[in-house]
Amino acid sequence: MKFKHILWALAVPALAFLASCGEDSKDPKPTLALTGGAGLIAGDCQVGPDSMLAFSITATAGSENLKGVTITASVNGASAVVAFDTMLTGKTASFLAQRQVAGNVGDEVVYTITAADANGQTAEVKLNIEVAPALLPLDNLVQGQKVYNYLYNGFPSGYNLNLGLALTSGSAGTLKDILDKTPTGAAEFTSTWGSGNGAKFVRVTANDYTNASTTTFLYNLWKANAASATTEISNIVKNDIILVKTGQDLTYNIYILKIENVVINTAAGNHNDYIQFAYKGKDN
Repeated sequence: MKFKHILWALAVPALAFLASCGEDSKDPKPTLALTGGAGLIAGDCQVGPDSMLAFSITATAGSENLKGVTITASVNGASAVVAFDTMLTGKTASFLAQRQVAGNVGDEVVYTITAADANGQTAEVKLNIEVAPALLPLDNLVQGQKVYNYLYNGFPSGYNLNLGLALTSGSAGTLKDILDKTPTGAAEFTSTWGSGNGAKFVRVTANDYTNASTTTFLYNLWKANAASATTEISNIVKNDIILVKTGQDLTYNIYILKIENVVINTAAGNHNDYIQFAYKGKDN
């Protein structure tokens, strides 16, 4: 019987503690509002690359004082990073927060604005922002470029589409939008591309290549085909049309390629194989 009384004595303060915690959750939350207007972001929208975002924020404490406001950005579902953070005091605060848009053309960015109260409660607003290109003509067609078999020593097995530069195996992987994926020890050329920076590839049509003349066209073509894009593309053959979105942090990182030739040397031990291509894109 004494043991039961001891348990009850221990349980009473524990219950009191739990009740106290439960009451905290009833504390009033702060309020958070965005003001719209010329040049201000107050809802879901499209913006151009490198745009400066301006948020006109008003936060009001639910208790006596605010604690702060933070803004985070998540690009294409990746982990959110802090884009803006400020400490606040007082009951109400109104201010303008400005930051350059995260992401590149074709990216979806979720901005989360959170107001924190001194009582631990929060309020948040989420905004979905799509980074779309300005309508600009593509630059001149680049032809006759080659990516060689990775096993062909000393010859370029990678390519940087922004620089228009063929790269050897000794170059930094992050520069390689295209990288031959013939594995070490392979007896034959695999006609497979990947990249060193997370680029994605998808086949499109000959008409797409013919009609590609603006940044907007490439952007909309990517949107229509992005769900089918992969980090490697195999069995590449002559006249394939390949859309590439590189993993480089560039304003314009979508390119369209036409395979001009695939040369495979079948002689034993000879790795003089390559894929020749032309492409269109926008200089950064």
